[in-house]
Amino acid sequence: MKIVKRVLLALAALVVLGVSALLVRFYGMLPKARAAENLTAPNTPEAIERGRYLVHHVTGCVGCHSKVDETRPGEPLVEGHAGEGRDFGDVPGFPGHIRAGNLTPDKATGIGGWTDGEIARAMREGIAKDGRALFPMMPYQSFAKTLSDADTLAIIAYLRTLPVIKNDPGRMEVNFPVSMFIRAAPAPLSQPSAGAPPDGVDRGNWLLTAASCHDCHDSVNQRREPLPGMSLAGGTPFNVPGKGQVLSANITSDPATGIGSYTDDDLMRVFNEGVGKDGRALYGMPWPYYKGMTDGDKRALIAALRTVKAVTHAVAPPPFK
Repeated sequence: MKIVKRVLLALAALVVLGVSALLVRFYGMLPKARAAENLTAPNTPEAIERGRYLVHHVTGCVGCHSKVDETRPGEPLVEGHAGEGRDFGDVPGFPGHIRAGNLTPDKATGIGGWTDGEIARAMREGIAKDGRALFPMMPYQSFAKTLSDADTLAIIAYLRTLPVIKNDPGRMEVNFPVSMFIRAAPAPLSQPSAGAPPDGVDRGNWLLTAASCHDCHDSVNQRREPLPGMSLAGGTPFNVPGKGQVLSANITSDPATGIGSYTDDDLMRVFNEGVGKDGRALYGMPWPYYKGMTDGDKRALIAALRTVKAVTHAVAPPPFK
């Protein structure tokens, strides 16, 4: 009996040590963060216009951080509410409550009290003004790979011009243990991106990442973790209030289940009108934002999609129009 007791005590001690090590790692050593840089966004018409283009038509910031009409295809922005933040409500399967912060210059509820360096750090390193780790639904990992210093500061310059809206959507809530694990996601930026290539497939691939296409179109498991070999193969579920569930499309080059049979004009219609090849309105696709991309960027994006490895993965259309 003494031996059994000693074994049990030893096992208990190992468990305590293991739990302590986890707590020290995730709550003592993470998130990895550095002090915000001393940056100043240029207040020039050119920088502000570049930021406006990125925010509204590439990075899609307003799609998550604004009041939108969730009942209409593409969830268009509600006029007069750009950047005020958004409460996504209860999302089935999400371990918490999704909220996106107020990006207007309001000092109490928005980013008016943030420095340009703090905003840049949040955008590309995933660290909020108060030092907490941002949930990776905010695509800071993608922005770290794509946004140059110039583009980052252009976005900040534009956000500073938004009309002040006093609105506090509340803080993102993430349940334990996911709240612990996300502390490992942020990382200090070692070197800024060179920015967008000038044209062609390389520019299209840059757009695929900057526009967070993978976040919606990669096939995922029940924990929304990307499945190996299923990049851009679709099937991620999204709810449309009052209608039901829609699955993201397979946008690989597979001719049977992907977009291999789409012509360039078919794909331009997706971006410009939010209509699939079958004429069905696209509810989950945020086309009202991508519609404003230049034709050159849309063509580059299409060229990049043509190079995506074909994955045969049939995705059911939504049961509504």
